[in-house]
Amino acid sequence: MTITIENDAVIKNNIKEDKKQKPSIWVACLSAYNSGYLHGAWIVPKTTKEELLEQIKEVLKGSPVGDPEEWAIHDYDNFPNLGEYPDLEKVCEVQRAFEEYEPSIVNGYLENFCDFEAGDLKESIDEAFVGTFDNFREYADQTADETMLIDCPDHIAGYFDYEGFARDLELDHWTADAPGYQTHIFRNY
Repeated sequence: MTITIENDAVIKNNIKEDKKQKPSIWVACLSAYNSGYLHGAWIVPKTTKEELLEQIKEVLKGSPVGDPEEWAIHDYDNFPNLGEYPDLEKVCEVQRAFEEYEPSIVNGYLENFCDFEAGDLKESIDEAFVGTFDNFREYADQTADETMLIDCPDHIAGYFDYEGFARDLELDHWTADAPGYQTHIFRNY
């Protein structure tokens, strides 16, 4: 019996870990909500509108209120908040971006550039995302060393104002928190 409890605990912990790792949305049945019931489910959205609508229909099937049709997204977990009644194409577009980028990059991008057209999110992130660094100054120093100072003699490079360069470079970029106390850097143009 103890073994079963431990195995159940391991399974439950794995489910929790899996949910934390995958961005998800809480789809709620509005018919149930309006009748005083809380009915819905956490789902990891599919990448096409048709598949996502099927997921939503599956959530509504279990409703305690007969024949529900209306739904809303009442919560987001590691997924950018697109509102209670988002464009499903945008939800799918964000999910497709998660296939290429880790959630903190997509979320960081959308925190600063919150409106996007469905179909261009991954391309926009590609153009804006510079990389992940310990801090902005590390990025600025690396940029100066690899561009402006690449062929500069050491005795002249010693006079370069790294701090001033970082301050000026920061005007054309924005940052977002990354895991491990790091920083995602994005171009602002």
